[in-house]
Amino acid sequence: MWVPGAEGRQALAVAMAAAATLAVAMAARRWRRRPVREVLFFPSPPSCTEALLAEAAGTGAPAQPCPCPLPSSDCPLSRLLRRLLSARRSLDICLFAFSCPQLGLAVRLLHRRGVRVRVVTDAQYMGLRGSQIGLLRQAGIQVRHDQGQGYMHHKFAIVDRRMLITGSLNWTTQAIQSNRENVLVVEDAEYAKLYLDEFERIWEEYNPTNYKFVSQGQ
Repeated sequence: MWVPGAEGRQALAVAMAAAATLAVAMAARRWRRRPVREVLFFPSPPSCTEALLAEAAGTGAPAQPCPCPLPSSDCPLSRLLRRLLSARRSLDICLFAFSCPQLGLAVRLLHRRGVRVRVVTDAQYMGLRGSQIGLLRQAGIQVRHDQGQGYMHHKFAIVDRRMLITGSLNWTTQAIQSNRENVLVVEDAEYAKLYLDEFERIWEEYNPTNYKFVSQGQ
């Protein structure tokens, strides 16, 4: 049997090390995180999101089992919550109607965590019964609304200036549980910037210092 000499063993070791390095690099490339591409369809089946929101709250206390009878299953609402709760720096929301308590709590948790949250909404719908807008304002979140005759009918959110969430869905319990709706979640800085530019334009347009109030006598 042939036994390699010192030079042969050294060359074999170098070749094996190179092969191992290449294998690691190829594995890392395969497992590198891919940009988010997700479509959510509603209505979402009834499910319990208490554990998900409790984990996001980060109190450090052991999670307590929820007494409600609903299953803690993966569903469009829980997926939407996870995408929102992934925010680390900023969350910009532009919504016609916002009354879903779970989504409202998620937004307040992000604000509590130090994420910069801004909300644009429609003036006629923000004061309806069940609206989350008042709770967001009480929590210290910046909210602006339209002053014109037409509806502020957008329905989109931008997470960390790179993830776009948009579609037909208003963030209401009615829409989530009963309506045929769709939401597209795409992690793409180029598309997110287009929506962010629109958000910034509306945000400045709805600046309260620009409001013009007309007296009833005029």
